[in-house]
Parts: sequence; C-alpha cells; structure tokens
Amino acid sequence: MRKVLVAACALALAIALPTGAGGAGAATVGASDLLALQNELRFSIGAPTIPADPRVVSAAQHHAEYSSLNGASGHFETPGLPGFTGAAPRDRVAAAGSPAAIVSEVATSGLDALAAVRQLWDAPYHRLGLMHPNAVAAGWGHADLNGRSSTVGNFTYDFGIRPVAFVRSPASGQAGIPTSWDGRESPTPLPAGVRGPVGYPIMVVYSAGQRVEMRAAELIAPGGTRLPIYYAPQLFEYDYEVIVPQRPLPAATTLHVRFDITVNGVWLTNEWDFTTAGSGGSLGSPAQRAAPAGELGYHSRWLSETAFPSLGPGATSAPLTIAFTNAGTRPWVRGVLGQQANLGVNGDDRSFSVFGTGWPTPDRVAIQNEPLVQPGGTGTFTFRVRAPVLAGTYAIHLRPVIDGTVWMEDEGVYLLIAVR
Repeated sequence: MRKVLVAACALALAIALPTGAGGAGAATVGASDLLALQNELRFSIGAPTIPADPRVVSAAQHHAEYSSLNGASGHFETPGLPGFTGAAPRDRVAAAGSPAAIVSEVATSGLDALAAVRQLWDAPYHRLGLMHPNAVAAGWGHADLNGRSSTVGNFTYDFGIRPVAFVRSPASGQAGIPTSWDGRESPTPLPAGVRGPVGYPIMVVYSAGQRVEMRAAELIAPGGTRLPIYYAPQLFEYDYEVIVPQRPLPAATTLHVRFDITVNGVWLTNEWDFTTAGSGGSLGSPAQRAAPAGELGYHSRWLSETAFPSLGPGATSAPLTIAFTNAGTRPWVRGVLGQQANLGVNGDDRSFSVFGTGWPTPDRVAIQNEPLVQPGGTGTFTFRVRAPVLAGTYAIHLRPVIDGTVWMEDEGVYLLIAVR
C-alpha cells in the first residue's frame, strides 16, 4: 500500500452535494449514532466494528463546524478563518491529542447526518475508508451553522494487523443491495464524460496493506449474461479493487461477481453472489438480515466501545467499557442464571485468559453492570486487561452471551491491545 501517500494526503475525499435543510442534524443525531450506522454497515459485510476515539471525534466535529461556518467543502482549513483547528485531517487529529500516524477523512454537505453516512458509503472511494478492515478507531461530527449542513468522519488505522483476510461490498450473500448509484463522487471512479446513474459499485479490500492488482472481472446475471462494467482506477491505496456496472442493475436479482486478481504476487480468484433490492432500495439494518440468536427473545446490538488500550509489557489497563443495546424482547437480569448477560470471548476461547485480570471466568471478561436492562435499554460491560510481556498487537474477539441460554449476535466486536 502507499503508506507515504496515505499519511500525506489523509485519503482526502469529498462529496459535494446540493445544500438544503437537514432532517437529522447535530441536535438530534450525535457522533455515537453516526458511528453506530457505520458499524452496522461494516458488520453487514464482515468488517470488524470499531470504537470511537474522543480525540478523533473532536477533530471531526471541529472540521464540520469550520466547514459550515465558512461555507467550505473538502479537507483543508485556512488559518485565520473561524473555527480553524488545523490545516489537514492529520493536523486536526494531532491537535486533539491523538498520535495516530495514518488518518483518513470523509466529508459531505447538504444532507442530514444519517443520510450523509449512507451517501458516503455508496461512493466507492469513500467506502474504502469506511469499510477498511484495518480501521481501528473513528470519530464523526455534524454541524448545522449559517444555514449549511456538514458531516465529517475521521478514521485511524493500524496496517500491522490482519483482523480478517479481506472484506467485500456488497458481501457474499448480502441482500437488499441498491440497483443504482448516482455516480457523484470527487474524485470520480467513472471514465471521463460518464455520468450516473450507473450500477451499484462492487469492491474488495484486503487487510494489512497487501497489494492487489486486477487481471479481469465479471458481473454475471442469471442465465450467464455478462453485464458491462467499468474498472475504477486505484487511488490512495493499492490494497483494493472496484468495478462499477455501466447501467443500473436488475431489481430483485442474484448476481455473481468474479474478480481475477493478484494479491502480493499470488494469482487468485475471489468470487461471490449478492442480491439486489426489489425496487432499488437502500441497504437495510444488519439486524434485519442476520440469523437470529435462537428464538428465546435474547438479542443484542453493539452500541459503543472505549478506545483500544496501548500498554507497556505487563501493564494493566484502565477500566474498559463496551455497551450493547438489548435488541430482544426479554430483559437482562444480573444475578439470575439464564437471564444475566455476560461478555464472553467468542467461541469460549480460553487461550486469552492470560490477558484477564478480575475476569469472572477465563472466557468471560465481564457481567452486565446494570441490575436490569429492559428491551431497548443499554447494557454495559466494564473490565480490565493485562498486557503480556511480548510487544505486539493482540485482538480479542468478544460477544454477549446469556450463559445457560444462548449466545447473542456475533457482530465482529473485538478489543485490540497494543503492547509497546
């Protein structure tokens, strides 16, 4: 991957849209809501969920305010103008106190906050940063000032880890995919002179900075018809490939994708199926597509997570908290077997017990803090971890469970521990 270019340009991307009254601005939608939507979209394609970093949130909010105050778009600020906090995204994140070396930013205007996240996701170069498996923290900001709405997302990355081999969007087996995309993105992935609507962009992103080169791609409809596609040029990174169907896709149709690619010099084929929406509708919540965790009324949905810890060898972290919404129909009751929610190591993997300090059991990091969590309420789990003596980056995959009853949804939640 072009790490030097990433650090310098901060994945500078922007969608400029017509301004207009926002329907869900800063007063009603906060940074946690925007991150929750991003994580829903990430979960729907198999990308790990990521936590908020308050410093990154601050940088994003300040740039959203600067953009609205000055009627500006894009990613660069001018010293002396109202709301200035740093010239480039990495400058603003550093000014907020984050040492992150690699920062990306997405920004748009003229939409309500939640609609902005979805619009950014639809655009492939922006989706790259939103879906990237090496993203480790996020921050969102939204402002409605001077009659202008601005939404900004900042993300930090660790390319030294490989949480999954790759992620695809649309994902294998994913349904409800929009049939078309308006084609508005700057820079554009479309050939010169081509305007939307086109088909919904299709992409794959490999983790850990692996170099990906396209040899050929196919998009195949039922009956074997090959749909015409555009190949989007690689910008900012070498670890992904994108194709864009030349025309809107057929509705309510299962399509087959085939990417013949070279990954770090190895020839391979990555192929999968997805299904379009019946009328070109938008992506639904993953909760609407995920298999239920049994039919016992116990379900969860990831809500938020404290920043990943960075520790010295043998050091113990400050308290860490992960929050989930009770998305089921039955309450979580602390102290009652079969009703108490615990935060477990996914798969009951006890090999991570060496990180435990004060955990209830070797494969349960915490029990619910609240005596009672009613449906729709928030349950929190607080715990500490102890770093091993060997430096490195360690990932612990976590999942809520009602022990004695059922595991709840697996949303790809994980804790990343950096030992320096």
